Amino acid sequence: MENKKEKVGPGMFVAYSYKLYNDADGSLLFEAKPDSPDVMVYGVSQEIVPGLIAAMKDLSEGDKFGVTLPPAAAFGERYEENVVSLEREIFERDGELAEEVTVGAELPMMTAEGYRIMGRVLEVGDKIRMDFNHPFAGLTVRYDGVVEQVREATPEELKPAGGCCGCGDHHCDEGSSCDTGCCGGCH
Repeated sequence: MENKKEKVGPGMFVAYSYKLYNDADGSLLFEAKPDSPDVMVYGVSQEIVPGLIAAMKDLSEGDKFGVTLPPAAAFGERYEENVVSLEREIFERDGELAEEVTVGAELPMMTAEGYRIMGRVLEVGDKIRMDFNHPFAGLTVRYDGVVEQVREATPEELKPAGGCCGCGDHHCDEGSSCDTGCCGGCH
């Protein structure tokens, strides 16, 4: 009797490895390796790039996928209003600027509504200039990957993800700073 391969679809747990490229210049932006793949539950995980989800539908374990996505189907457009200057005092501890506030640093911040967001430090001076756009916003990107595993999701996996930063990836549950791709560092 032949084993029926599970297919990517609603309610299925999917582990996938991939390389993410800037389509304009071919530079590698991010890699999820086979020994540490990204995961999702199809139709439940809200944080996955929509075009990527569509590219994997109906694939089985071992199948390859490739898709080129414009900003609207990937990480969104880049908005200048998401670049702001904040008062230096916000970043001080005991009257001194916190050591992690350096140009290029990704820092977790809270909105006025209490939501956690990541921002990248652009300038350090009298004010701190921060960019709250996703690092890949405005880029047309290309995913080249492999479906590593497909199986029915467990009841626990079917619950919407919260994770440390809302990305829902397995590495967040391990107490990392989420700098491995989600939140501002993703999918």
